[in-house]
Amino acid sequence: MKSPTDPRRARSRGKLLDAAVDLLLAGGAAAVTVDAVTRVSGVARTTLYRNFPSTDSLIAAAFRRLLPAPEPPPGDAPVRDQLIQLCTSMTRLIQDAPLQQSMWGWLAMGRGAGDDDEVGELRRGVVDSYAAPLHAILSAAESAGTLIPGDRDLAVAQLAGPVVLSRMIGLRPFAETDIEILVDDFLRSRLAGNAGRDRPVGETDQHDAAADS
Repeated sequence: MKSPTDPRRARSRGKLLDAAVDLLLAGGAAAVTVDAVTRVSGVARTTLYRNFPSTDSLIAAAFRRLLPAPEPPPGDAPVRDQLIQLCTSMTRLIQDAPLQQSMWGWLAMGRGAGDDDEVGELRRGVVDSYAAPLHAILSAAESAGTLIPGDRDLAVAQLAGPVVLSRMIGLRPFAETDIEILVDDFLRSRLAGNAGRDRPVGETDQHDAAADS
């Protein structure tokens, strides 16, 4: 029996993934079929099933190979600037990469995912790419006392959810001013103290700076 690190198995898996990615780029998830992948890769159907137990597993692995990562902001910037920069980077990835819409829609169809399969790995990859950077910013700001501690998954939904939904249902693209509004609306409810709750965040910053001078 071949081990998981057998070079022949790794080469076969690589050929299958290369073919699946090419088909995904050319025709979306619907184009990634067992017949198409085996034809393009030249790998036997039995070998495909030894590497990927289902078509969903193969599609998820192809999506994961193409999953981009947002550009992280400087850690020493104010929390508002960090959130705006990260959300802007995520928005560009979601809006400008055609496959992102396809991936969100495919995952939203309720694909079953066990802890060890490729669909589960794709879901974890999405979390690592999109949720983890936001969690890191929020965690640091909460530890510093800048933000009131709260549900970080809800925060991700508040900051990234509108952009994903807009892309999936075909609303207009988000502009930089839209992202600033999203971030400022979020910060009004999470800034430590009461100063940020009744005024726009920019006004709060100016007021606090004047008070410190």
